[in-house]
Amino acid sequence: MILFVEDEIDGRQPVELFTKLFGAWLVFVYHCFDRIVLSGYLMGLQRPGQVVYWLQQVLGVEAITKDVLSRRTRDYIGWVESYARNRKIPVEWAEKDLSKEDYVLPFLHRLERDQRYGVYFIFQAMEQGWTYRPGSQLVSRGPGLPADYPILHKHRARYRYYYFYLRDEVLGPMIVRMGTFIPFEASYYLNGHSYIEQELCRQGVGFRKLDNAFVSVEDAGILQAAADRLSGEVIQKRLNYWTVLLGPKFSKHDRRAAMLERSYYVHQVEYCQNFIFKRNHPIQKIFERSCELSLWRMTGEKIWRAFGKGHRDRIKGKLQTMMEGIEHGRHVFRAYWKHAWVKQYEKYSTYLRNEVTSNNLRDFKLHKGLAYLGDVRKRLLEVLDRFAGQQAENLNVHEEFSLLRRIAMPVTKGNTKTAGIRIQDVRMIRLMEVLLHAGTAIGGWSARRIHEVLLEKFGVSGQQYPLNSLRYDLRKLKGHGLLERDTGRYAYRLTTKGQKVAILFLLFHKKLCGPVAGSQFQHRPEERHRPRQSQLERAYYEADRAIDNIMSLLRAA
Repeated sequence: MILFVEDEIDGRQPVELFTKLFGAWLVFVYHCFDRIVLSGYLMGLQRPGQVVYWLQQVLGVEAITKDVLSRRTRDYIGWVESYARNRKIPVEWAEKDLSKEDYVLPFLHRLERDQRYGVYFIFQAMEQGWTYRPGSQLVSRGPGLPADYPILHKHRARYRYYYFYLRDEVLGPMIVRMGTFIPFEASYYLNGHSYIEQELCRQGVGFRKLDNAFVSVEDAGILQAAADRLSGEVIQKRLNYWTVLLGPKFSKHDRRAAMLERSYYVHQVEYCQNFIFKRNHPIQKIFERSCELSLWRMTGEKIWRAFGKGHRDRIKGKLQTMMEGIEHGRHVFRAYWKHAWVKQYEKYSTYLRNEVTSNNLRDFKLHKGLAYLGDVRKRLLEVLDRFAGQQAENLNVHEEFSLLRRIAMPVTKGNTKTAGIRIQDVRMIRLMEVLLHAGTAIGGWSARRIHEVLLEKFGVSGQQYPLNSLRYDLRKLKGHGLLERDTGRYAYRLTTKGQKVAILFLLFHKKLCGPVAGSQFQHRPEERHRPRQSQLERAYYEADRAIDNIMSLLRAA
């Protein structure tokens, strides 16, 4: 029995068509936050004037010198070394190109076996960050006094950062990165799957988890409910605890007088939609076909719509699709938009994941504050919903072959009669292929631009295929509802129906006509010289004869 645990968006199931197509092979579906990177700022130390106020008015320091600033750093470094020494926590410098997560994994497993929580490893590294330093220019602190007071300046410098690897009883394994120079920058790395794992263990629900993926679970509904409980309030409570414990120390008077409390902001977030199948065969075919069709159909306009944008302002960042080969031959399909991207990949034989990543939530007109994490979940799930819907349209080819017969017939609208489009028309095949690859033009291409690209791509001269012939072909596509013109401009793009027909035409020629035409030139031995056929050879020749029959029927039609 398949379990669909998707929430409704606007009164409908987000991946209704996808699950309808492949429900027979699916075991369960769930969505959740994956990787979340947060930044924590001491809001009372973000400007030079605030640092001066804290040191002079709160702590009573008269002259802010380099030694005064360095003293806070030395105190914090000494505290960290003492903390690690008393608890026998290893502290090491991170070497170049070292995979920190793989290196500390044995220490984490030891903590999990002992069912303990807390810090289990500390890395230290020299990295770039913001800090303050006294300037060379001196000013007077009052009328008639000598100029002996340095002005504080904010600048970037290279200094020590600590990476605290810890296991939290609520959020699971996470990392706290803390700077040692004022303003003591902090970053936090956590994973939504780790939180779900802790929740399932607490409720006694059986599951099987590989890396950051649940491949089986006793109750998918409980899993989804646990994923939905991860909120900004839950995360902030745990971050406050570890920040106070592991960060620089401030008195209650300092915190009240200089606003030395942390505010948390989302720096990077990943949200994923996961489909777990019964066996490996369908997932491989689905992923291969999805990638092949998406590289054609995920045009700039489609990407723009998938990320929820209907208007066309200037785009800062990427707008493209690509296939990326990574380790062990595993491929990832990516579609980029501004500072975000959506990707699809399959892993663990039966696991298919759609995942959207954002490096700047302002692209979605969202607040970065941790308190708005619920809005982030809703918006990113809508993006994944549209992406899954587009892929389902790509894969839904039921009864589409009847289009070949209908499009070959002429159509009449008013007093205008438009000729039919036949599948063997070379001009139309070339034009459809160019229109499918018009991915960089949001809103379509002009006829002149389409003509230039077509001539260059297929090596055709302007005399063989003039611009007026292209315009005639465009009118023919438009008459059949395969092409539309952008409002207010002479720019053309394929409709949803047009994209399906174009892909059907091209796949028919590339996947069927090409191999069949090639097989006509393969020499077959005479019957009296042919050796006894194996079962595999007989099946091959039967399939070959069936293809010949199909071609005969098509010629007759």
